[in-house]
Amino acid sequence: MSTRILAALLFSSLLFGCGDEGTISYKEKMPPTVPGNLEAVAGSRQITLSWDEVSNASNYRIYWNTEEITENLKHITNAEGDPNTSITVQTIKDIVTNSYVHTGLTPGTTYYYRVAAFNKAGSKGLSIEASSSPSL
Repeated sequence: MSTRILAALLFSSLLFGCGDEGTISYKEKMPPTVPGNLEAVAGSRQITLSWDEVSNASNYRIYWNTEEITENLKHITNAEGDPNTSITVQTIKDIVTNSYVHTGLTPGTTYYYRVAAFNKAGSKGLSIEASSSPSL
């Protein structure tokens, strides 16, 4: 192939791109903001969680435990486990709406929650903590 053809191909691919597949939109180049106004409302053996929707989030993760949850993501042990932490926090992944009903809970036990919003760029951190105790 001649040098001119290669140069033309290179120029056109830079000018027009290679299509949308595998690209990240402008909104997803920055991690989404931290979800606000997390609420935990107790019910019979369940807790209903809700929080403010984050516009550029593709999904949310809920972190929960029966002990208070540290604010720093580095100190969270998810279901896979992290030997450098002293608390194990369960993770509910891939929630695509800004609410969730956590069922099968023990009445009278206090459950603590934090939520993080994610997209292809990651997450900016955890919401404030909310807690509640389900009834019978």
